[in-house]
Amino acid sequence: MKKWIILATVLVVSLLGTACQSPATPTPNIQETVQAQVAVIATQTAIAQAQAAIATEKAAIAATKTAVTQVPPSTTAPPKPTPTPPAIPPAASISCPFYVYADWGSDKNHYVPKGWMGDLGDIQFDDNYKLDPSRPNVIQITYAPKGSNQWAGIYWWDPPDADWGNKDGGFNLSCATKLTFWARGEKGGEKAEFKVGGLKSTYQDSLQPALSTGPIVLTKEWKLYTLDLKGKDLSHIIGGFVWVTNKPSNSGGATIYLDEIRFE
Repeated sequence: MKKWIILATVLVVSLLGTACQSPATPTPNIQETVQAQVAVIATQTAIAQAQAAIATEKAAIAATKTAVTQVPPSTTAPPKPTPTPPAIPPAASISCPFYVYADWGSDKNHYVPKGWMGDLGDIQFDDNYKLDPSRPNVIQITYAPKGSNQWAGIYWWDPPDADWGNKDGGFNLSCATKLTFWARGEKGGEKAEFKVGGLKSTYQDSLQPALSTGPIVLTKEWKLYTLDLKGKDLSHIIGGFVWVTNKPSNSGGATIYLDEIRFE
């Protein structure tokens, strides 16, 4: 600003000198000339200041863009939320003795023989078979081996539509220390295996793997069999009882009888 004031002063002095040297020339209005020059100078100064302000603003914008582009993008993907599995309701707690089969149509019965396996067409099942006066209602299972699998079996499970553990159900049988059942063959010599637990799917038995009697040979007389459950996890049992057999060596099939299957 001082620079423009000095220039204005020099211009005024120059005009005064010219006026003194040339009296014959008409003297211009010095005050108007100075004011015009000052106005021009002021306009130029304002333009320069505006241009400087614009340049400063552009520089600030450019600096901001540079800072943004220099920030490296995050290469870490945001963590995905861990899905919470549906809560499995605890199995119903019961008291012992707890029957799988007490008698035909009894309200003490639990679990149902719906889990047929192997050669299904080779099985005949009757849970109201009248065998003799001492045991008027028992389970009769007849196995006539014809299918290609050469074996067959039945799971008693809960609920009726448990579908090998795809639907939850079962009972908390922690009150039990053993599973007992009566069994016999029609002629004697029939082979069979009996188990508890072992179902493993969407829902599963707490007893894994299934506890088995192993293959046993039945007699013609009734006999009490026992599976020892001491120390076993029985908190969630969907598969309450299992019978399984394979093709006998004589290929003649086998008929067996079961009664009073219970946890105690």
